[in-house]
Amino acid sequence: MRFSANRSELLPILRRSCLTIGRRFESRELSCVLMEADAKTNTVMFTARSKGCVLQIRHGCHVEQDGKALLFAAVFQRMLELFSDEATTVATDDRRIEVRNAKSVYEFALMDAGKYPKADQSAPEQLLDCEKLSEISTKVLFSAARGEGTRPQLKCVRLQVHDGRFSASSCDGYRMTVASETAAQDAPLDVLIEADVMKTLLAVFRGIPHCKIGIDDGQVLFLGPGLVFTASLSSYTAINLDTLLTSFRADSALHLDGAAFNAELRRIGVGHSAGASVILQTAGGVLRLSYISADKQPLTSEAEVPVEIDTPLPKQGFCYNYSYLREAAALVQSSAAQICFDSKGTMQLRTEHETHILMPKRMPQANATTKKKKKAA
Repeated sequence: MRFSANRSELLPILRRSCLTIGRRFESRELSCVLMEADAKTNTVMFTARSKGCVLQIRHGCHVEQDGKALLFAAVFQRMLELFSDEATTVATDDRRIEVRNAKSVYEFALMDAGKYPKADQSAPEQLLDCEKLSEISTKVLFSAARGEGTRPQLKCVRLQVHDGRFSASSCDGYRMTVASETAAQDAPLDVLIEADVMKTLLAVFRGIPHCKIGIDDGQVLFLGPGLVFTASLSSYTAINLDTLLTSFRADSALHLDGAAFNAELRRIGVGHSAGASVILQTAGGVLRLSYISADKQPLTSEAEVPVEIDTPLPKQGFCYNYSYLREAAALVQSSAAQICFDSKGTMQLRTEHETHILMPKRMPQANATTKKKKKAA
């Protein structure tokens, strides 16, 4: 195999390949990028994979000799970053693979490309245009569940096209997020993808505004210019979140500026600790934010956000996990928002394109001092 290409064109390919492979892999071969050169079409297919996903990028190069070879993706990327000239040549013989740029030459022992798993040749019957996939999916990733001991369905992101809307949603059992935009097509779509795979997909598609989605034989394909990202569909059934949305009954409601709400939440929690709480109360046209740390000697701080109150909160207000509420506030920081509360304190934070539901937590108890009884003599 022998081909030549520009360094500036190869570097984005290797960066996306490394993002796909990640830092955990099951074998030496799976830490590599597979390069398959075709002299007839003057193209090279670059393939990278990890658990649950495969990335393939076809790139036009000057191919002098057909063939395929493996090369450690992270090492290849580092070489390209260090090269100073554009013209880069990759060549193999029976024993080695060589990467050359100007006076720089790197040589490696040739690995057996036959050990690299073959990529399935999927051909979806229909492709859907999804112009804002990255924008919408990024908004819901934070509320997908993490860690062990969690229902597998909650560790996923659901993508749907229905009623003329393209939406992404996630739920970890304590909070739920739905983001949507007008769909480019009305054809139905309903897929469930692991959140970790979605995270990789969004990293790979960063800077690519337009993509198409197709489904074929238990896999979902995301197509961009010259690349295909294939992910395995989750084998679990998605949880119906519509029930939570339709059953919500607001007892309190107010309107506020999302940017001001987010800024004040960040300000009161500077240096916050895990497990911190924030109490929300309404009074005199403002929403009072009372921050309480989870330390043995709690740190407290307060702030107020101007609001338009439709129905005030109960006098004692409601308490929420500070980190969760701050992530929810970041979701609406660029627009006006409505916040509704049911009788038990479940919060619904809404804008034109996003809906977030957050469960309350117990009010922090004041430190009580207890006296030990003396034993009778």
